[in-house]
Amino acid sequence: HKRHHYQRNNNNMARFLLLVLATVASVGTAWMTMSTQKPQPIASLQSRMKTFAATTAISASIILGTISGAQAVDFTGSYSDPNHPGCPRLIAVEETTAIINGADGNPGCPTGNGNPWRLIGKTSEREIFVDFSPKGGPKDLKGVWEEATNPGIRWPDGTFWK
Repeated sequence: HKRHHYQRNNNNMARFLLLVLATVASVGTAWMTMSTQKPQPIASLQSRMKTFAATTAISASIILGTISGAQAVDFTGSYSDPNHPGCPRLIAVEETTAIINGADGNPGCPTGNGNPWRLIGKTSEREIFVDFSPKGGPKDLKGVWEEATNPGIRWPDGTFWK
């Protein structure tokens, strides 16, 4: 299975550390600004605190928005389908378009060969929508990415491609 989980987890850790550093920098800047000035009326201090809170919130939302975007799964890889043992299931993703190549045997593919097929789908975050109608299935079957010891795609009928 070709997966980039460690790379994605490292990217998330880097973004989290960036959020922490931005927060620390905001706090430090606000503290230095307030401590080097003459005493201010309460209204001025409240105004500065609101500005600090808004700046921190904006920084956090930008950085956390990047983290959520990083949660998108790259479905590219090879999978095994328990309903068709030994039959290939290969997914290639370019942007949000997925091309799924596979084969079906009767019931499996003991020699790795079978009746080949190609399907088209779309990905979105942790979901993949595949048009199985060329094989007699539904047009937009939704598969959901599941993190597990052996991560993979869970289909509505309970089948798990790993």
